[in-house]
Amino acid sequence: MTTLTDRYVFAALKSIPEENRDDIDRELRGSITDAIEARIDSGQAPAEAESTVLTEFGDPRQLAARYAEQPLYLVGPDLYLSWLRVLKLLLWIVGATSFVGVLVVRMAIEPQDPITAFSAALSACIGLLIQVAFWVTLVFAILQRTGVRRSSLGLKTWAPEMLPPIERHKQVSLADTIATVILLAFSIGLLLWQRVGSLLYLEGKPVLVLQEHLWNFWLPYLIAVLVLEAVFAVVLFAVGRWTLALAAVNLGVAVLFMIPALWLLATDQAFDWSFLSSVDWDVATARWIAGITAAAVVVLGLWDIASGFLKASRSDAQVVSTR
Repeated sequence: MTTLTDRYVFAALKSIPEENRDDIDRELRGSITDAIEARIDSGQAPAEAESTVLTEFGDPRQLAARYAEQPLYLVGPDLYLSWLRVLKLLLWIVGATSFVGVLVVRMAIEPQDPITAFSAALSACIGLLIQVAFWVTLVFAILQRTGVRRSSLGLKTWAPEMLPPIERHKQVSLADTIATVILLAFSIGLLLWQRVGSLLYLEGKPVLVLQEHLWNFWLPYLIAVLVLEAVFAVVLFAVGRWTLALAAVNLGVAVLFMIPALWLLATDQAFDWSFLSSVDWDVATARWIAGITAAAVVVLGLWDIASGFLKASRSDAQVVSTR
């Protein structure tokens, strides 16, 4: 019958190259035996001593990896930052170009269905991002497993001269700003599309979603407010942090959008319900849709306002604490 030590050594040697097994076998058995004898000399029973020592040595696969100098991770610390930098860059480039490209192509092919075009663009973007993450990680994992290091890839070795300048109290990232501007641009695009096409098609025919008279004033007004939101996002990024003054401006812009939008919904001047005769919806369903839309406007608007003041208070606290 084999002992626990025999089984432990056997498990450890399985993943070690055969030409190195004899030396590691002797070294490992010697270390285990010495540790067991030390515990027996201190009064511990042999079986208990053997079990305790093997528990302390840990998983034999981890021990074998240390002997063979084989990493138990996909990307180690030497290549990790390079992997992360390349991955972020490619995700931004591929994500933005794929989304815009697919959206433009689908809108050109099926201009009557912008919602489907947006869904297809989003789906293609997510699929490509997953592919990019997988293949970049696979390449770096192979480099890690084959022993490639930063120096052999021609990557710069870190030096103090590479330290970035100090940017105090920077709260607003470029990524957040870009995402905000893209979302606002898409919202503006949907409103403008209502002028030349439609957001809803029934049996291949365009259906008005918003009332036509809104183009006399309210839709241009709301589009102008959304443009103002985008300008505010850029200014906020340039400042670098929230202040009470900027939070107050954000409050004003939010109110400029919320009050007219809620008034139009409350007075039934927003949606054109003439298409109800072509579907199985009743007036109660229409009112429910208007109510959900109004609730969304309120919740998102109040959250945006509260978030601005909360971030401004935190920013002021940080400024005071660093003085």
